[in-house]
Amino acid sequence: MKGNILIIDDEKHLADVLRIALEEEGYRVFLAYDPETGIRIFEEERIDLVISDIRMQNISGLDLLKKFRAKDPDALVILMTAYSSIESVIEALRGGAVDYLMKPFEIDELLFRVKNALNKKHLTKQVYTLREEKLSELNLIGKSEAIAKIKEFIDKVSQVNTTVLIYGESGTGKELVAQLIHYKSNRPGKFVPVNCAAIPDNLIESELFGYKKGAFTGASSDKIGYFKLADSGTLFLDEISEFPLHLQPKLLRAIQNQEFLPLGSTKPEKVDVRIISATNRNLEEEVKAGKFREDLFYRLNVVPIEIPPLRKRREDIPLLIEFFIKKLSKRLKIKEKIFTKEAVDLMTSFDWPGNVRELENFIERICVLEKVNIIDEDVVKRYYVKEKTSAPSITGSLKKIENEAIKEALKQAGGNKIVAARILGIHPSTLYRKLKKRNLDS
Repeated sequence: MKGNILIIDDEKHLADVLRIALEEEGYRVFLAYDPETGIRIFEEERIDLVISDIRMQNISGLDLLKKFRAKDPDALVILMTAYSSIESVIEALRGGAVDYLMKPFEIDELLFRVKNALNKKHLTKQVYTLREEKLSELNLIGKSEAIAKIKEFIDKVSQVNTTVLIYGESGTGKELVAQLIHYKSNRPGKFVPVNCAAIPDNLIESELFGYKKGAFTGASSDKIGYFKLADSGTLFLDEISEFPLHLQPKLLRAIQNQEFLPLGSTKPEKVDVRIISATNRNLEEEVKAGKFREDLFYRLNVVPIEIPPLRKRREDIPLLIEFFIKKLSKRLKIKEKIFTKEAVDLMTSFDWPGNVRELENFIERICVLEKVNIIDEDVVKRYYVKEKTSAPSITGSLKKIENEAIKEALKQAGGNKIVAARILGIHPSTLYRKLKKRNLDS
């Protein structure tokens, strides 16, 4: 059976005709020639869709709609009437009716409306199931007061479509917080992450807004940008402080007006996009320095939140260690390592400048490379000291030291930037940004 449909109409001949047509299409149909019987069937059976007349004795279809929606907020109801007015249509749709049919109508039209309504319900269930699965994968681990406040913040802002700006050092979990806000919301679209530091300046406009065929040499077909991909969903602009200054007015207009102009097009495209951005810099200082537009800052900074570094919430480190051991052993398909209390205490005392990301990478290295199953403080010291002294010992300015460390990491990684970033204990996008700023790509 395709679904259970309840028909409520005191016009028996029409109700019988609809029943036959729907049963021929494979639906299971329940008939009620009066509202009271319809209510009883709705309460006793699993009904996927109700088709009801508006004008009936005792109870109107609009009153039935309210009763059904009160019992089941997701109830699908199609209303029929021979006495249409614009007011009744508006009232029906505001009351939650999924569709509205004027009598007389063609059976094919009804079948189309029924199929469309049930398809939407099926897709909604799929989206809900996928969201639940995704949320089960996303874990904000910690028992600190800071984590408790962040969880409370996520629950609040996820229910409204306001703009959020997440502050925090590299590796603190800014994208995780953005994902949780999206997947806890009721937005049906995708979560689309964009790392502003990883896209070259000359490509970021076309990547965000897309382009039309022939917009420039090599544009052989239309390209959909990130704004369009995030329509009805969330666009996450990571490292927003790196967004090119000359393109910030266009980004501001797109956010304010919820529309954008693809390259090579003269027709703006409307979207419904929620913006969440993130930065590891002080944007107010960037504004004062003339590196970031003040009007864009205020547009993004509607609801700010700061994620504290790991060194300021040390009580979360033991829980994170336990979580990463289980996660990595499952992903890598290896036996779980056992970290002694002394080892955990020692790791809790470290500052972890790369924050949660550095901690996870450190545990992964031990899980992969260490042969013993019991990890004590001597093992931790050996790996931590080795890690901290792996950069070349040189003298000079901090910038020079960092440049040499990057070059050495790239050399060890055979030019692979992803591997080099792991060696340095930083996110690949951070490495890309440093390479671009310091002309080290070659």
